[in-house]
Amino acid sequence: MTIPDLSALTLSELLQLQSRIGQEIIRRGVSRTSGSIDGEVGEALALAVYGGVLPLPGTKGYDLIDELGRKIQVKTRTLPRGEDRIFQFGPELFDSTVFDLAVCIRFDRETKALDWAREYAREELMGLLSPHAKGPRLPTGRARRHGTDVTAKFQLAYETLGGMNG
Repeated sequence: MTIPDLSALTLSELLQLQSRIGQEIIRRGVSRTSGSIDGEVGEALALAVYGGVLPLPGTKGYDLIDELGRKIQVKTRTLPRGEDRIFQFGPELFDSTVFDLAVCIRFDRETKALDWAREYAREELMGLLSPHAKGPRLPTGRARRHGTDVTAKFQLAYETLGGMNG
């Protein structure tokens, strides 16, 4: 078997390939989940947009401290076109010191194109959440209709990281 030169692929092509590999591993009964790295991609994009530093893996409540010192929570979903679900937040969300800003990012599952990105001040986000036993939830449709549209900034960062063919 010859392994193709992966360095020639865009980030979206790599993510599509990873998704197909994960689906095949599930089909063969080796795993029940595809082990997606979508959240890592969202955090890398937020770092490119806001600057700053990523905390150690496993840090609860925020994913980035930006150049202004704000703690930012990043939520990323990759969903089939036209399908809405939820962004799941942890119960630590109710600790007012955990984060200052939240960002929700949605990708198209098939193409790995960035559909939209929205930014929310903590107070606004708290008013949009629905309670749930596993922690507060933000439906993707509600997320898309509120907050500040930062799609263009995230799209530029995605293209800079090699996300899509220009």
